Amino acid sequence: MLGTVEFPDIEPPRFVTIVDDDPEDREDLMDQLRDHNIEPRAVDGRYGSDIDRLIADVRATGSPFVICDHRLQIKNLASFNGSSVIKALGLSKHPAMLLTMYQSTNRLELREARADVPVVVSRHDFDVSQLGTYAEICRREFANDPVDARRAHRTLIGIKGINRTYNHTELYVTIPNWRPDDAIILPVACIASDLVPQLEVGDYLLGDVNVGAKEEDDLFFKNVNEIMKANEVTGS
Repeated sequence: MLGTVEFPDIEPPRFVTIVDDDPEDREDLMDQLRDHNIEPRAVDGRYGSDIDRLIADVRATGSPFVICDHRLQIKNLASFNGSSVIKALGLSKHPAMLLTMYQSTNRLELREARADVPVVVSRHDFDVSQLGTYAEICRREFANDPVDARRAHRTLIGIKGINRTYNHTELYVTIPNWRPDDAIILPVACIASDLVPQLEVGDYLLGDVNVGAKEEDDLFFKNVNEIMKANEVTGS
């Protein structure tokens, strides 16, 4: 998660709200918090598609920080994902982090949302002692002073492959200013919709990318709204 970003002098929050559909996982998180003298406050219920009600219940706990599981549907807590909860909380600058198993089935889904989710940590890597760092990363982002790994730069995105089916398009891209030899999948949801039908292999897109990210899963893409032909880039 964001390489080795740490703020060791930042005190962790005294209260933390947990949103997790699995009772065992939720209790495990609560025990970890208690072991570090942090009071856990759980939000549990059945919210269906009513994200506004869940957000209201989270805010009612009064906690300055929120830990939210990504998959909330399995035990029927909600029909939406945790990334939507983090995004909604971010609109009011409420610090929150996302926990995930980082399974292949949700990697692209997370990439679509990553621009609006400052902190994503796998359950395996979650460290209560880093809560101060997690919260500070959020606060820095809300203050328009993101950590380097979350700072967006206008950059070229090379189209290396396009897989089109009758109802789906998948793009394989490289980022010359990040790791020029590593091809990744760019969800078309990250691209201005009017550009998608125009794309050809060899073209370049222009978008805002956090090229300081250490890992692929930390990359985000936003304002991907320009196309450049290869000869415009190379000048040939």
